[in-house]
Amino acid sequence: MRLRRLTAGLIGVPALLLCGTTGQALADSATSTSTSTTGTSTVTLTVAKSGAEYSTVQAAVDAVPDDSATPYLISIAPGSYAERVTVPAAKLHLTLEGASHRAADVVITSADYNQEVNPLTGKAYGTEGSATVHVKANDFTAEYLTFANTFDKTVDPTVTGTQAVAIAMEGDRQQYLHDAFYGHQDTLLSWDSSATTDLRQYVYDSEVSGDVDFIFGNGSLVVDRSTIDALNDGIYSKAYLTAPATPAALSHGILVTGSTVSTTLADNALYLGRAWKPATDSDPQAVFRDTLLPQAVNTAGPWLGISGATWSSGRYGEYGNTGPGAATAASDVRPVLDEAAAADDTAASYLSGADGWDPVAAATAPPPTTGDRRSVSEPRLPSVCRTLTAALTIGKDRLFSAADEAAPPDTARIQAALDACAGTGASVLLTTGRTPGTHPADFLSAPLTVHAGEYLVVGEKATLYATRDATAYQQAGKAVCGSIGSTGTGCNPFVSVNGRDAGVEGTGTGAHQGRIDGRGDLTVLGTTASWWDLAVTAKDEGLKQVNPRLIQSNSADDVTFAHVTLANAAKQHLFIARSIGATVWGVTVDTPANTLNTDGFDLDSSTEATITDSSVMDGDDCVALTTNNAAESQVSVSGLHCYGTHGLSIGSGTTYGLDAIQFTHNTLDGKDIWGNVSSLDNGIRVKSYPGAGGTVTNLSYADTCMTGVQNLIVVTPNYAAPTGTSIPWFKSVTIDGATAVDSVTGATSDLEGYSADYPSGITLRHVHLDATSVTAAYANITLDDTDLSPAGPGVTVTDTGVPDPGHHGHSGGQHCSFPGFPHS
Repeated sequence: MRLRRLTAGLIGVPALLLCGTTGQALADSATSTSTSTTGTSTVTLTVAKSGAEYSTVQAAVDAVPDDSATPYLISIAPGSYAERVTVPAAKLHLTLEGASHRAADVVITSADYNQEVNPLTGKAYGTEGSATVHVKANDFTAEYLTFANTFDKTVDPTVTGTQAVAIAMEGDRQQYLHDAFYGHQDTLLSWDSSATTDLRQYVYDSEVSGDVDFIFGNGSLVVDRSTIDALNDGIYSKAYLTAPATPAALSHGILVTGSTVSTTLADNALYLGRAWKPATDSDPQAVFRDTLLPQAVNTAGPWLGISGATWSSGRYGEYGNTGPGAATAASDVRPVLDEAAAADDTAASYLSGADGWDPVAAATAPPPTTGDRRSVSEPRLPSVCRTLTAALTIGKDRLFSAADEAAPPDTARIQAALDACAGTGASVLLTTGRTPGTHPADFLSAPLTVHAGEYLVVGEKATLYATRDATAYQQAGKAVCGSIGSTGTGCNPFVSVNGRDAGVEGTGTGAHQGRIDGRGDLTVLGTTASWWDLAVTAKDEGLKQVNPRLIQSNSADDVTFAHVTLANAAKQHLFIARSIGATVWGVTVDTPANTLNTDGFDLDSSTEATITDSSVMDGDDCVALTTNNAAESQVSVSGLHCYGTHGLSIGSGTTYGLDAIQFTHNTLDGKDIWGNVSSLDNGIRVKSYPGAGGTVTNLSYADTCMTGVQNLIVVTPNYAAPTGTSIPWFKSVTIDGATAVDSVTGATSDLEGYSADYPSGITLRHVHLDATSVTAAYANITLDDTDLSPAGPGVTVTDTGVPDPGHHGHSGGQHCSFPGFPHS
């Protein structure tokens, strides 16, 4: 689960801001009882700002009888509760639950810190005492809540005791489900004050944010299938994920399993943990397993010590991790466990204890082996921070007045609104404000920047037009924007998304959907050539056009692009680079097929991304996954409808490797709505070349439908002339369910590997194409229910099935549907 709006609301502000949906009100304020599945009645107490039994969480906790055998549930209505909460040890069998079942809606928050003087005692709080919430009871559960400590050391830089705990877990058999924990130093503490017993805590499907030692303590703590976000907001330049202080007598300390670590920190600035030895019997233990690690992990030594302590390889380990920051082999600084050594490092082992406690029994399904491992749902519109109303009307030729074109009048006011709304989790909404026929509906702007924790939303029937002035996009010290030459670098994008929990969205449907128009077809201001003309000239002369992308996101995690139309880009429409957790949903790309380099969606060096439920018409790739800077993995592409594009593409840059990529339920039409045919009319395409090559593993295409396509399935390591020695190696490509109808005359497929040493591994299952011509070389090919018969040098074929003319696979011809483009 991604709490995509929550963290944004905390960035860069002294107090917590709640944005977005507030959840439903409590039906009534009466105490209620219900019967649990075990037959024991549960008493429910209610908390809300008004209209409930209690107005504070602490008051409701205090009302729970001590040492009660009856379970109590405290249901908390949406709101921000600025209070410190203590759950005493005598409050047994207690559950705190957010009533809206959305963690971002119910926030318990304070800003106390270690060195701060407690007004009740006259002494410093200390680390444990700084906690916003302190839970001492056994058998405690918290669901759908945010625990936040918003202390910011930049507010008072003289403070040295900057530990500020969001939650102190000091009880056995505690569960934290679907929650969020926000802080900086020492966010989440698992602690036994006596250090004589094994206290077990389980954090599941949650988000933990911080920067220094922010998952720490001496208990047995499991963080399972969660997101761990190492903040990069200027408070610290480095981050340390864990600080275990496990007693030597305990076998288990901190386990992070099946999770995702995200950050935008620089390379080598992220550490997995620091050994903490607060007592002579401390022997810290921590393991990361089956977890996605980002590029920023320090390669020279991700484990350190605190106050002179050193770490011991016998109590630390990594196993089965993925992502660009994962260790590939054991070393002196990175202990990688083998299967036998990791057998005990499971959530069940850490939590079972003498009583066999098993809170993970109901949630043991493993993450998918390919595709995005997140549970992604359709994005909801954020709340509105600022609304801007259109003040322009464009002509039928999509040109504005000469004065407006020379000095786009909306740039300053849109950017000022974006600057003001940064970090709120809310949006700048561009709206027509129109009564049909009486009000303008258009905005004209130079390049814009969307900051962390905010969204640019283009309202129904409104259009945001990009300036035609090339100088507005100019990158300092680069090639002249709007020229052609040996490099294509020189233009800033029209919209830059520069921080996490941010994005671009729209409202409306079909032709009325909010729209961003790059006007690539119109002449660049002061010239007689359009952006697209420059691309044609550059191609004819063997050079590159220096044109701006429409939207670009760099090193920004949890970005969202949804329900907006992107049209007529001068170059690529949406380019997402080095991101963890990107979501593209319901986006329409509306550009003719006879343009050049106008890709729909480009995903570069990113992990855990979903691109879905979108329609793409453009002059290059429908979607392209590439690795210009780092590895790419755990990507899902589904429900795309492509018109006149270059296909569903991997590459051409595969240098850093791609893994666990899944394409499902996509359609391709070789023509756009005007009848233009793509210049490279492809369906499924995996491409690279020596110099840009790397390993591709666990790539799957399932249920693909094609009509009017020429190059049906293309797997080639010879896409371009060699530029170096890094060899493409397509180890495992599976195409399960592919159908082609009405293919272009002479349609064919190409299944190639680089050489006998680098053969492609290809599986074709339920593949039925109406054009069966195929060339092949250096490939190990497995066939199961397909009408292709590949053969060639270095080709081995294993046929595991018998073709059945009456069966057309998962997406057989009778099941293929090719929807019309939404603006047709």
